Amino acid sequence: MFISLLRECLPEVAPILSSEVDDIYLWKPRNNAASSSFSTASTWEALRTQGETVFWHRQVWFQGRIPKHAFITWVTARDRLGTRDRMRRWGLQVPAGCILCNAADESRQHLFFDCCFSAEMWSFFCARLSITPPVIFEDGLRWLSNPSSDEFLKLIIKLVYQAAIYSIWKERNARVHNQSFRPARILIAEIKQVVLARLDPLSRAHNSRRTDTTLLGT
Repeated sequence: MFISLLRECLPEVAPILSSEVDDIYLWKPRNNAASSSFSTASTWEALRTQGETVFWHRQVWFQGRIPKHAFITWVTARDRLGTRDRMRRWGLQVPAGCILCNAADESRQHLFFDCCFSAEMWSFFCARLSITPPVIFEDGLRWLSNPSSDEFLKLIIKLVYQAAIYSIWKERNARVHNQSFRPARILIAEIKQVVLARLDPLSRAHNSRRTDTTLLGT
């Protein structure tokens, strides 16, 4: 009786679903128009927390980058690496000194630019590329936005920069965790090899015979 009374009180509602029309899936992220096409990019934009654009984003996420180098550079630019100065601020009992030179406390600025080990690497590539970038980390990122009027040389500089950041951090971790020590010249040779390997397919893609191997020669 109650069900019958309820049906009498409620208005008739036309069925929403129809068996005469095929079902379709529509994707509507946030306030965008609904679409039958799914986009990973729009999904990421809908899910991620949007922050302010940083001045160095094009210096990190440029076309032709090496992904793992770009990622470490991004973490470094955000000052999120587990350098010893940061770990000590967290209350961890770790040595303060730089394991690359044993001459000063480890920090982002010291590890990547002030340390004599890192300076040896930068000196080699700066001499080869005939550049004099700033030695302060943030200033270096700003300078990297336009380090040369030559587009191909600009790409080389960015690749070398990121490869050096990656290699220095990798060597630091190898010494801390594996007690494995390599001289700067070995890292320099590896960076040259990696950058030249990256430049070759990029040159082919642009139908260019130019590789500028002399800039990264011995």
